[in-house]
Formats: sequence, C-alpha cells, structure tokens
Amino acid sequence: MTRVLLLLVSLVAATPVAAQEPRSLLGPASADALFDDSVVHDITLTINKDDWQTLKARYLEDTYYPADFRWRNNVVRNVGIKSRGSGSRSGTKPGLKVDFSKYTSDQTFMGLKSIVLRNNTQDPSNLRERLSMLLYRRMGIPAPREVHARLFINGEFAGLYTIVESLDKPFLRNTFGDDSGWLYKYDYPADAAPFYFEDRGLDPGAYVPTPFSPETHSSDPRGDIIASWVQAINDPREAVWRTLMAGFIDLGAFLRFVAIEAYLGDDDGVLGNWGMNNFYTYRFPGTSTFTLLPWDKSDTFPGPYGSVWHNIVDVPTQQQNRLVNRALNYRDLRASWLASLEDCITSSLELDPAQPEDGGWLAREIEREYAQIHAAALADPVKPFTNEAFEDSVNALRVFAQERPGFVAAEIAADRARTGLRPKPLPDADR
Repeated sequence: MTRVLLLLVSLVAATPVAAQEPRSLLGPASADALFDDSVVHDITLTINKDDWQTLKARYLEDTYYPADFRWRNNVVRNVGIKSRGSGSRSGTKPGLKVDFSKYTSDQTFMGLKSIVLRNNTQDPSNLRERLSMLLYRRMGIPAPREVHARLFINGEFAGLYTIVESLDKPFLRNTFGDDSGWLYKYDYPADAAPFYFEDRGLDPGAYVPTPFSPETHSSDPRGDIIASWVQAINDPREAVWRTLMAGFIDLGAFLRFVAIEAYLGDDDGVLGNWGMNNFYTYRFPGTSTFTLLPWDKSDTFPGPYGSVWHNIVDVPTQQQNRLVNRALNYRDLRASWLASLEDCITSSLELDPAQPEDGGWLAREIEREYAQIHAAALADPVKPFTNEAFEDSVNALRVFAQERPGFVAAEIAADRARTGLRPKPLPDADR
C-alpha cells in the first residue's frame, strides 16, 4: 500500500489533475459573485412574521410564502420561499428553496431562477456537501456550485446555511449550452420499494413520475425512453449489450460518476443503502442519451475505511445495481472504474508547491472552509448539534483526508492483483 500511495503522490506532484475547469461547468457568469467561495455571504429574507412562524410549524408541507430577498445591495422583491428537504426537514432551522419567479413571471436573480438554502441539519461539520461537489467538479463532472452564507430573517441571525445552485434550466443552459432536453430528479419515496435499475416492464408509468420526476417537459415526460433504457440494461444478450448501452449512456462517464460516490463513501447515492437516490439525470435533446448530475451529498465522508465495493459485491443479487454490476463485468470498464478511483486519490492529494507539507488538496480545502465558517458555525443559534460536535465532525474530515487515499489505493491494488488488470501507463518521464 505504501509503495502505491507514494507512487500516486509522486504523480500528483508531477502532473496535477486539477486543471482549470471548462467554462461550460462554471455556470452563469452573472452569478459568479454570488458563488464566490472565498467568503461567507450574508442573505437576508424579509417575510411576514406570521408566515415565517407558519412555515416553521408546517415545515413538512411544500407551501410557498412571499418574501423579499437581499444579497449585498441587491434586493429582489416578492420571491417565493418554502420548506424543503427529506430527512433534513426542520421546524427549528428550515431548509429553504428560494424561487425568484414564483410570484413574478420570468423574474430571475443574476440569471438564476432559484437557489437552495441548505440547512445542513444532518451534517455537524457543515462541509460535506460543499467538499463533495468540489470533487465532482475537479473530476470533470458537472455539479452545482456551493458557498456558505449567514441567513438573516427579518434582521435576526437564523443560522449558517449553504447556498446551492439549483439543477434547472439555467444550470443546463450554462453547462451544456442547451436547456431543451429532459431533466429528471430521481425522487425516491421513503415508503416505496428500492429501485436498482431492475426491469419493471415497458409501461412508462412504472418509471415516471416515480422514481424519475420530470423537472422539464412535465406535460410530455417521455417515460417510454426511460423504460427502453431499463429494458436495455437488463437485456441478457452479452453480444449486443455494449451496443445497446451506447445508445443511452456513456458507460465510462457513468462509472466515473459512481467511482466518485464510492471514494466519498456516499451511502445514499446510486449505490445507496436503500436503493438508488440523490441524483438528477438529463436526456440531451434529439437523443436517447442520459447523463447523471450529483445532488445532496450530506451523507458522504462517513469514515476513511469503507470499501469502494460496498453495495457492489457485498449485497444479495436482487439488491445489486444492474447497470453498475453489469458494466464492471467488462475488463476495460472495470479498468476505467479503477482509474477513476485513482484520479480521486490524485485529486485529493494534489500538492500546492507553495505548501508542500499541507497534506494535499482535500486537506487544504477542509482547513480553508473550516476557517471561513468557524465563527458562524459556533454562533449559529438553532443548529441541532453542539459546538463540540461541530469540531469533532471537522476532525473526522481531517482523518478522512489523511487516511482515505491509502485505503482506496490498497483496494485498487488488491483488485488488480486478483483480476490481472494492469494500471494505466506512467508518463514517459516516470518510466
């Protein structure tokens, strides 16, 4: 393990993987200031006091209430706010969706139709979500931008939140250059049977609007194409399976997406403990091709020693994700999966030449964000955990950053030894 890890560290020092992000992944240029991650922002909502009390009392409902939104010297009148979230819903510290056009048609703020104010009630560190999305973006996967903010309600400090870029038409337009395709949120009902891409037949109603909830084209959601995709995933003919899949999804990109989840230890994603959860999928216009977008990563970083094969090989057959397991049976795709896990290690350990002893990018980023939010997190009057729990949770992230690369490197090496798969070649200069 030590040899593998030292080799990866040397590669990081020689060839950093965190190149400048393509502009298409950066989102609306007009919103760059709102998503400036060098500061903790201040957001003020002015709302009728009775409405605010009702929203908190009825936090399980999705009722909108009018409010005014302020960021710096910018004020947006008559926005809609509502309680949001699943397990994170709270009547003390509500998670909020801010819809700028709810009551005023076509009203936007800095090119954005809406934002999410995440309450982080399931994450005492307040950092998992933001760190996770940064790793996706560093790995070339489009993901929402996130920054921290102090929220004020009618002038009173209401806690530390995370501003999350909504996955909606503005995001699609500025990520893919077109927003006319079909966007679905994978909306897993807590009382429904878990879904693992198993064949539910050709009836579109078996897939849409549950668990694939249409975010665009709601009047024509084309669940038939999702049904055809699932049929292809379960097609038993090995000779044509790869060809069938090529019409629906880039398997290498899909496995890269899932590899990031596995590296982060996410137990509530595509390989979740309760079936698939917490992602969006976008079908490009004029095609049957889907791509996945990450969402809600508050269950990441559970510990550094969780296997990347969790919920792949350690669950009964009927609970295995059909698409992941089928793809990993192909040697070239399995090699791609392992290479993506290595890229996660490389990205996490990327050194700063000015601070070569800082432990790498992930350790450095944890400290940067911790320094930003420390005072606001301690002062948060409604957080559902103690200041000691906050500090302990951040310390757990530090341990993850230190220990996770070596643990995953060892798992990669063990799988290569077992399967005979060889690592990707080193650059000529390092041979």
